[in-house]
Amino acid sequence: MWYQHVFSRKMRQITEQPPLTLIIQKRGLMLFGHLARMDESTCATRILTAVPHSDWKRLTGRPHTSWLSAVKNYLSFNNLSVEDATELALDRLLWRLLAASRAMY
Repeated sequence: MWYQHVFSRKMRQITEQPPLTLIIQKRGLMLFGHLARMDESTCATRILTAVPHSDWKRLTGRPHTSWLSAVKNYLSFNNLSVEDATELALDRLLWRLLAASRAMY
């Protein structure tokens, strides 16, 4: 019934869907693994590892947190550094399992 007010928590319980934040974290970790397995000469990998100039600022209205900062935050909850995660991501099956199980926070 469209006119009834139902909380998101109740709808997730009924539909057995995980919270949206967990889906976003899992997909972010999966994308990180994909980029970590790419050849180092590709543009995506170079952009991922690039360090912006010290005088660089984000445009007005853009998020303060970058995608890589969010991934680092997900990894820190699981006591992993970016370097450790990059090594783990080389094994695709292992990384899929870790990304699915570690996206808990």
